[in-house]
Amino acid sequence: MSTDTAFTSRSLTASEYVRELFEPGDNAAILVRNRSTGHAVQRIAKAETIASPAFQTWLASQNASGSDVFMGMNPIKNGAYNRTKENIKNIRHVYLDLDRNGDASLEAIRNSPSVPAPNFVLDTSPGKHQVVWKVSGFSQDEAESLLHNLANQFGADLAATDSTRVLRLRDSPTGRFQRNS
Repeated sequence: MSTDTAFTSRSLTASEYVRELFEPGDNAAILVRNRSTGHAVQRIAKAETIASPAFQTWLASQNASGSDVFMGMNPIKNGAYNRTKENIKNIRHVYLDLDRNGDASLEAIRNSPSVPAPNFVLDTSPGKHQVVWKVSGFSQDEAESLLHNLANQFGADLAATDSTRVLRLRDSPTGRFQRNS
């Protein structure tokens, strides 16, 4: 995990966030789910395509039409068409989804001497947050074990501890991501 101990906020657009998470040629998963119908569409595309103005315009229109937009947190292998564990290329991020007591949990993470400051924080709705750390050298099992332990420690969503997890990309109150600069 990153070794920074303090979080200094800097806003990012969704395109900038994608570029921070992935290399341009990485494959990444996008999931668009309509809140009313439950209909879901998944796309696997290069990060540079997802960050492009045309793709972001499409995602924004889907969001405005009642869909939630999510993005996989780890790159997908070349030639893969879905985000199964077997198709995860490598582990680049660990994350927590703070849906219950989110403000207190985020404060506990920021004040913890044993956990580095997250690289990114997304406020998904009032009092709810997603925190993301950049990592390297983790196997899927190691990452999922760490995620499960962190979720237990900070009261995060235990269901969001798998390496194939998608987190929100659009429809945040600010439309911005906070990056540790």
